[in-house]
Amino acid sequence: MSAQAEQWRVSTIEGIFETDLETLKQWILEGCVLPTDKVAKGKLNWIEAGRAPMLRGAFAGEVSVAPPTVAQAPSLPETPVVEESFDVPPVQEFHPQASVQLATACHNHPDQAPTYICRVCSATFCADCPRFVGTTPICPLCGDMCKPYEQVRTMVQRQSFQSSGFGMQDFGRALTYPFQHKIALVFGAAVYGFLQLAGFRGRVIAFVIMFGCISHVISQVAWGKLDRSFLPDFSAFSMWDDLAVPIGLGIGITIVTWGPTIVLVLAIMFGVINGPKVSPLQSPPEQKTAAVTPQDLGALTDPEADPKKLEAANAKLNEVRPGSVIAKEAKESQEKLNDPTSDLRMLTNYFYLPVVLVLLFLLSIAWAIFYGPMALSVAGYTEHFGSVVNPLVGLDTIRRMGGTYFKAFFMVILVQIVGFVISIIVATITAPLSMPFFGNLPANFIDGSFTFYFNLVIACVLGLSLHKCADKLGIDAKAEA
Repeated sequence: MSAQAEQWRVSTIEGIFETDLETLKQWILEGCVLPTDKVAKGKLNWIEAGRAPMLRGAFAGEVSVAPPTVAQAPSLPETPVVEESFDVPPVQEFHPQASVQLATACHNHPDQAPTYICRVCSATFCADCPRFVGTTPICPLCGDMCKPYEQVRTMVQRQSFQSSGFGMQDFGRALTYPFQHKIALVFGAAVYGFLQLAGFRGRVIAFVIMFGCISHVISQVAWGKLDRSFLPDFSAFSMWDDLAVPIGLGIGITIVTWGPTIVLVLAIMFGVINGPKVSPLQSPPEQKTAAVTPQDLGALTDPEADPKKLEAANAKLNEVRPGSVIAKEAKESQEKLNDPTSDLRMLTNYFYLPVVLVLLFLLSIAWAIFYGPMALSVAGYTEHFGSVVNPLVGLDTIRRMGGTYFKAFFMVILVQIVGFVISIIVATITAPLSMPFFGNLPANFIDGSFTFYFNLVIACVLGLSLHKCADKLGIDAKAEA
């Protein structure tokens, strides 16, 4: 009964354990329990361990307790167990170069699979070997606490993966990542493709869904949770979290990447800096149709008119007929909708810039291309607008990541190039299906579906690059999935 009355609970960063008073004092002397940890005697309320009267002597080093009555290895006072060792065995298990593997059998019974592992001596035991203080397993060799073997094994595998370096294996893993959830991939690609056909509002909704998936993937993969679905949980839809935040982060990415280019173009259009005097409201010069003159009308009504003049007059008359005008506009609309470079060609046709402005324009585009993946990464794992629009955050992240970011950058560029080539192939194959004023609807749907997949690959690449640099970026990659 007295032993039952002396039962204590202790809450540390490792979890909540039950033990007796003498073992608790032993843990205090070993540095395993800190004054700021919580303890509770029996069913009493939790208090800080340093405030418990019965434990003050242990924290002051004035109380000596007998070691547990089990065989244990000689202890070395000059090398106390530090509190940071709770998650890993104190061998080179978690060094990037280490190849040491956990034992796969019980220390005392080689024919039994391990259930527990000591957090200090790394010995593994079956379910019957440890002695228990309450529900806390105690190592029979050194007297310290044991942890569940599967929990430690999973953590070792996760940390080994994190320290393995970033390379082409991760690129292959990113390519196959969307196929881990095939139904979600087909559903997401179909919804995104259909929304591309629904006009401006549909594309805005598609952008929100796509960016929500990208942000979700980067965040999950950066924390090492590669088995999670890439679709956010829309069952608990929130206007702020699921709509306002993605739109705000997307605007932030646009500002920090393409902002300099947009500002430069607007400055030229409004004449703030030297450039062509083109009003922002002025439409590009249209090709004028030749007017029908009285001489042309005379040739049309003169039975003895020159055949060449009559042919030229008929051609002019056909050009001004409503049917011909509509047909011409439809053809121009179809060509513009099928030409992905039409906007760029319009810009080059109507803006003749000095060499300095051309260089600034090219530099701003280069900045957008180079910093774009990092802006996406910052948005994904911080989900904070201020961090996204502050380029110093991204540049510091690039500095910390070092060569890993440049590897990820070239992988992203490769995926984007492949996506662009596929879009051209799809547009070419489906060109006969293009309709005036509507464009190539089948190509838009197919291209949207491929875009959904490639963006998931890019998000996974960026998430993996962050995960492999988690120790440099302060990301708690050891957190349980």
